[in-house]
Amino acid sequence: MRYSIEAGPLSGALIRYSQQSGQAIVFSDRLTRHLSTSPLIGRYRRDEALDALLADSGLDWALIDERIVAIYASECDTNDCDTPSETVSNNPVYVPGIEETYVYGSRLTGSRIRRNSYTGAAPVDVFRAPEIELSGAQSLGELLKFVPAVVGNSTSTAIANGGDGTASVTLRGLPASNTLILINGRRVANDGLAGESVDLNSIPPAAVERIEILKDSASAIYGSDAIAGVVNVIMKQDFRGLLAETFYGETSRGDLQTRTNTLQYGSGLPRGSVFLSASHYEQDPIFSRDRAVSRNADARALGGGDQRSSATPDARVTLPDGRTLIADGDGYRPAGPDDLFNFQADTTAVVPMERTSLYGNLSYDFTDQVTGLVEMTYLETDASADLAPTPVFTAFEQQPLNLAADNIYNDFGVEVSDIRRRLVELPQREQHNASEVMRLSTVLEGLHANWNWDVGYSWSRSEASETNTNLVNADRLRRALGPASGCLGLAIDGCVPVDLSGSAGSIGPEQVDYIRANGTVSGYSKLSTISMNVSNALLHLPAGRGDIAFGGEYRQETTSKRPDALLASTGTIGATNFEATSGTRKIAEFYAETALPLWRSQSGHQALYFDGAIRYSTYSDFGDSTNPKLGLRLQLGKDLLLRAGYATGFRAPSLNELYEGASEEQAFINDPCTQAPLAASLPGCNGQQADPSRNQFLTVRGGNPDLKPETSVSYSAGMVWSPSAADGLRLSLDLFQIDQDDVVASSAQFIVDQNARFGSFTDSVRRDDAGNLALVTATNINVGRRLVRGADLGLNYHLPRQPWGQLSFSGSATYLQEYLAQLDTTAPEINLAGTFRDEASEGLGGIPDWKWQLGLRWEHQRWHASSDLHHVAGMTEIVPGSNRRRQIDAWTVLDLQLSYTFDLLAGLRWSLGVDNALDEAAPLAASAFNDNIDGRTHELKGRYFYTRLSQRF
Repeated sequence: MRYSIEAGPLSGALIRYSQQSGQAIVFSDRLTRHLSTSPLIGRYRRDEALDALLADSGLDWALIDERIVAIYASECDTNDCDTPSETVSNNPVYVPGIEETYVYGSRLTGSRIRRNSYTGAAPVDVFRAPEIELSGAQSLGELLKFVPAVVGNSTSTAIANGGDGTASVTLRGLPASNTLILINGRRVANDGLAGESVDLNSIPPAAVERIEILKDSASAIYGSDAIAGVVNVIMKQDFRGLLAETFYGETSRGDLQTRTNTLQYGSGLPRGSVFLSASHYEQDPIFSRDRAVSRNADARALGGGDQRSSATPDARVTLPDGRTLIADGDGYRPAGPDDLFNFQADTTAVVPMERTSLYGNLSYDFTDQVTGLVEMTYLETDASADLAPTPVFTAFEQQPLNLAADNIYNDFGVEVSDIRRRLVELPQREQHNASEVMRLSTVLEGLHANWNWDVGYSWSRSEASETNTNLVNADRLRRALGPASGCLGLAIDGCVPVDLSGSAGSIGPEQVDYIRANGTVSGYSKLSTISMNVSNALLHLPAGRGDIAFGGEYRQETTSKRPDALLASTGTIGATNFEATSGTRKIAEFYAETALPLWRSQSGHQALYFDGAIRYSTYSDFGDSTNPKLGLRLQLGKDLLLRAGYATGFRAPSLNELYEGASEEQAFINDPCTQAPLAASLPGCNGQQADPSRNQFLTVRGGNPDLKPETSVSYSAGMVWSPSAADGLRLSLDLFQIDQDDVVASSAQFIVDQNARFGSFTDSVRRDDAGNLALVTATNINVGRRLVRGADLGLNYHLPRQPWGQLSFSGSATYLQEYLAQLDTTAPEINLAGTFRDEASEGLGGIPDWKWQLGLRWEHQRWHASSDLHHVAGMTEIVPGSNRRRQIDAWTVLDLQLSYTFDLLAGLRWSLGVDNALDEAAPLAASAFNDNIDGRTHELKGRYFYTRLSQRF
């Protein structure tokens, strides 16, 4: 018999076995609901096929009455397990071609309806535990980075300056707040510092069974935030035995040493099961100075620009008469073009991190039709980044810092307002981020009168803190630079004058101790949810079986972010100063979903299906929203499926966007007025060229309680082709379009551009008498629009098993035809497809028009091998300080892995792998703020070796 069964849930695979073999089968959903199986492609005898599907599952099969295959537990720890004959008596038998009232299977992301085998109206990518292991990734952010649909500003520990140790995912290039993250189909709290999305580093990867990525709008199924799609992380449950695993990796340069140790235990219980997982992860840093592309902020020699800082160790002083001088020993000299500071010599490129996680779940079958599940997570993370010593720009703080004419360190006899100094006398700044995440979920699910139902309660809390050290106390520095009579000495009036205008080393230990400060912010996000879902089959319809589901959900969200007194009073230099943020809201939602057959041919090989859903959401802080979703599936024989979909979506403004207190930072902004030709012609520049040596400017942001939701309309159309002439081959093509309105934005870059070019936003932009930007105010408003069009392509090919093993190919690609962004109704649309605009300058990051990956898998007995190619197309960018466009090179990396399982105890697996085997360097991105590369798209690490040892008992 020839079989073509793809990898997936075991229950669905067993039914496909029954359909393809014509053999009736019976099994308890309680045994199979959380198990998965490997693909089965090729010719097999019945016993060979069943043995392969049930391998390592703890299940066996028996033929009852020479006609029914019964699946039963081969290892039973209690007296409560059914024998093969009892299995036939106690469970419905699946007979090919006959509809059954009870549906074996589980919900796939994008639907609340239980299905045993489902190809929906929208594409879903699934990464199962074996594929996750083959990737070598030790965090979910690292794993999802190479998914072709993920482009833009996803964060990770590869972002030091501007990062916070968290990781996020950005489907379709939309911000992370537009991708909904679920764990076992349920929402969890966002990052603790009033985050806009869930921190992927708060999910223990060792306990993950699979990841499902829905690449379509899903507000009709899940509510807010699912405009770009959904990432659903499914945790392990049915695990038997004890696993001890250790992982070690490092780059060919000897850095980024990574260690992971994992211990897992699972066992059957009387009418239930238990699973426990504990893991500890450590990642050492990469420093910017240790890679050729990132060691210098002056990238002109590489074809980029010069982004060194004008805050130099020897003070840079601009006098009232216009002269700019550099401190030189005991005197001064005129400033030259190379009197700039290379801050990248001191910065961390990849952040060192530690993560400790505990995860457990317990299931219990109260009856054959009612099951309870409890799961708990506790996780701690710590990350630290080195930043360059604190820079001081006296003229550009919110409250200017002037060197008084009679200050004892004033060598000029006049008041000086513009001094720029890199305080190398202070130790390097350090940013330390810590988080603590706790989650609890309880679910009761069952079957009653042919209705599948579940009731659940979940609670999650994410706490986080950020401490910045070796900052400057702005209030003390202001006094230290003021009139001599106001700062007579520590013993006299508690003030120490500071020699800010001198050369490097002029600020002595007593002065350092007087102005040095630390700043800490802490916060939490909390989410509580009660939900209920009900589904049933609609039998005896003219065209076959249909399904219906409906339910409701009630949530309460709370967030709080609290700075210490110094940060709250805008009293530091070198960190973000801001006011406290707090907010809470309540949400109630109701939904209904159906899957209906509209037509079926007499042969049964052609059919038309309708999928529909609608969800009503009401929020305590802005109102309500109703969102439908419609889909059609046309099955043309066994080979071809056509599908199309329409959906509306919405994203409720986050509590941080609504209630964020005013924050102050030195934002990375490209000021058009720094370019002489533009300064002379643009109305907002008033004919004055601003200082071209500056690229960071004082910016104040804040929330807006009057924000409306972002809304979207999505369209999709595609096909799935599984040619019968090539068993195991599946090709897919899906076109998509997302039209998003009322985008929430607080773009200081956009405001500065509009002010310079058109003279608008005069209340939000303040320049000094010399034309330099002094202050930009950017609060959240509903102002933007986005339109994203493109295509997803998929390939899966499992070749028939041969004496020398089995080969499998998998591939996926995303093509972005256009990504139109409009930051204001009066502004022109900009096509961002194929471009890079750094997040530090408020761009949406790297949006390559092509991104693809291709994998090859081989397995034979105890051997497993894999090869993966990852490709990112080239992108265009604008070199800072100019109108020059340049091309960021395309980037292709090759990952390899080989593993062997030794016959020791229950199995000892040894894996060896190398990421980026050809040591392909990350391409130069001249406009990137961090390390001269797009760290969210490319990787700085280069060739990376690793090994994993896994012992099962």
